[in-house]
Amino acid sequence: MIFDPTEGFELPRNEHRQGSYNKSFWANVEEVSPGLSRACGCYIFVLRYGKNLMPWYVGKAERQAFVHECFTPSKKLIFNDVLIKKNGTPLLYFIPRKTAKGAFSKPTKNKYADIEFLETMLIGMALERNPNISNIQKTKLLRNIRLPGVINSPQAAPTKPVRELRNILGLSK
Repeated sequence: MIFDPTEGFELPRNEHRQGSYNKSFWANVEEVSPGLSRACGCYIFVLRYGKNLMPWYVGKAERQAFVHECFTPSKKLIFNDVLIKKNGTPLLYFIPRKTAKGAFSKPTKNKYADIEFLETMLIGMALERNPNISNIQKTKLLRNIRLPGVINSPQAAPTKPVRELRNILGLSK
């Protein structure tokens, strides 16, 4: 199970501050990374503010390719809701699944357990970074779990056990 993240692809805005979801976006993706639009894996919708990158939505494409999954009507509504309310440069990052030989994995009628797991993990990480992410599914439990120093930490100085747990998990700064 190999995943290889891409650089962010800029999603142009139209005159109404919404995303321009057109063929030129996918043409650019294919020019930079041939075959990526027809691959499967996870993706993250991000707004860039200078050098700061803020995640707003994490999704997966496993039964259909990125080109068919990323801009479905429901995703456009989610992205546009963020774009209308927020400034910043919209980017789409892809985390395609690859085969052992390094080729992009193709969508399947069955589910990929690794893509499902990765999406859930990325949602948790994105939620920790941005409590206002647009994901609804898979966030209820993640929003309610509290583990100081790791998940939904309260604003307080970490105790010794919390510092040690962060060290154990490689989260120490």
